[in-house]
Amino acid sequence: MVLVVGVAVASAALAAEPVKLTDASFLDVDAQLKAAEGRPNEVSRLSGLKAYLSRDYSGARTQFERAAYYADKYSQHYLSLMYWHGSGVPLDRVQAYIWADLAAERGSRQMLLIREKMWSDLTPAQQAQAAEQGLALYDRYGDGVAKPRAEGAMRRFADDMTGSRAGYDGQMLATSGKPVSGQFFAKTGSNASSFTQTAVGTREQLYGAAGRGMSRYWAEQDRLLEGKVRVGPVVPVRKDRSD
Repeated sequence: MVLVVGVAVASAALAAEPVKLTDASFLDVDAQLKAAEGRPNEVSRLSGLKAYLSRDYSGARTQFERAAYYADKYSQHYLSLMYWHGSGVPLDRVQAYIWADLAAERGSRQMLLIREKMWSDLTPAQQAQAAEQGLALYDRYGDGVAKPRAEGAMRRFADDMTGSRAGYDGQMLATSGKPVSGQFFAKTGSNASSFTQTAVGTREQLYGAAGRGMSRYWAEQDRLLEGKVRVGPVVPVRKDRSD
């Protein structure tokens, strides 16, 4: 099967209307916050979306940066879009590309397509600036430091919130499930898989020894980031007879 996806990154200066990050309403996003408790990446992402939907762009940027600090690829993607389109922040294509590069760090096909489209629209001077300035952001927000930071925060929360404190260690703890809308708007670079319904598991399942639970958590986050793509028929490649 052939995966068909289109990505268009708008040009132009400051956007007349802020780029759309989600189809969810303010109340939809707010309803997810309680379920996200204990996962600082998700809490900050949702708080950022609430601020963005309220047109508090400074607050949104602060919250998305905090989520990015905890390895949240959604929020790194949102920051990229805000800078690329000049949505609530000064238009800055170099910063936009660096955030897009971070968002694509785990190899998401959707994020890679957007990153490469942005790169192709940068001038040579901007490309050089992105290469120079990107190292500092990777040192702070790259998975190598951000994932352990997030996992440590989640495990501390789990230690405080699970177990009976009288010997029983089997209570269930919420974790993320599927996106409410399940849609990824590749044509605009917007991602509606930005908030999640929840499932539950035990502390061992979620935060088990040797990172087994955390590996599952990140795998699920990456799966949600892909959203949906349209699957079309296989098209045979026609070769020239001279080949």
